Amino acid sequence: MSSKIVKTRIAPGIFLVRFKTQYELASTFLRIQEHYESSRFSGRIFSLEDYMDWYAEEFGAFTYYEDWSGFNVPSTAFKPFYAGKFDPLTRKEKRLVRLFEREREPFYVIGVAKKGSREDILHELAHALFTTDASYRKAVQKEMRAYNTSSMERSLARMGYAKHVLQDEVQAYLATQRGPLKAPQRRLAGLQKKIRDLFKRHSAGAHIKRG
Repeated sequence: MSSKIVKTRIAPGIFLVRFKTQYELASTFLRIQEHYESSRFSGRIFSLEDYMDWYAEEFGAFTYYEDWSGFNVPSTAFKPFYAGKFDPLTRKEKRLVRLFEREREPFYVIGVAKKGSREDILHELAHALFTTDASYRKAVQKEMRAYNTSSMERSLARMGYAKHVLQDEVQAYLATQRGPLKAPQRRLAGLQKKIRDLFKRHSAGAHIKRG
């Protein structure tokens, strides 16, 4: 039986949903997340079995529930689930969809496990701000135009991200990644500092609590 999930508004238009375990988190978000940003399944209607088979073939085994500890989706990603295009929904998917069916759009949802790290939350918050905060997005894009991020984008594409989210992924990783950048991405150290400063300033009003 699924445990209770906690929904909290942490910033204007941004909700944080906490799950008891990473397994419950990932198995709830899988189809809505991958419909939004998967290089293979973005914009498509697919079954859980379809995705599991592809993931195992692509990465050697189906380890999705262990691989991903944070999730983020805009409210537009819910529309095909509300419209019945993904029927039958799993019990966990129904619970997530119902949690937001009365919310006024646009909004953004990020999900983490209850014991997830603060870094997971901040990374997903960077995605949410890039979509919901136009001033943050424009400032980040302005800084990114002065740098060549193609190497990092290729690395992210190999991880399974769709082309339309690569810029967002780059900024989120640069804004929140701990430790030094790996070669050949060290040339982006200057950009990383600028984006971190922007993220720190724009995320200052978010209400994030542990546990």
